[in-house]
Amino acid sequence: MAERRKSARNILPQKAQFFGKRGWEDCLITEVSRKGMGVTFYTSERIITGSIIHLKVRVPQESSTVMVKGVLRWIEHSAEHFVGGIEWFHIDRGRKKATPEKM
Repeated sequence: MAERRKSARNILPQKAQFFGKRGWEDCLITEVSRKGMGVTFYTSERIITGSIIHLKVRVPQESSTVMVKGVLRWIEHSAEHFVGGIEWFHIDRGRKKATPEKM
């Protein structure tokens, strides 16, 4: 597959959670760029390209959680999980408690 990325990536496995059909579920952020991120979703539920994704990220050395909202641009099934790319459009640095409904 041809390289289509427009921004450099930093590889940094970072545990996170996404808001799925069963509430908050585990995922892993594998890459981050200026416009988005690569995520491994640990779920058996199918996630559809174009879906709005809410992520809750615990940043090391910070007391608050970072909430990220983005659009799932692509998704592939891999063994027992899904791997996808999210283009983010809102980041809340955790100054208040955020829920998916309030973002």
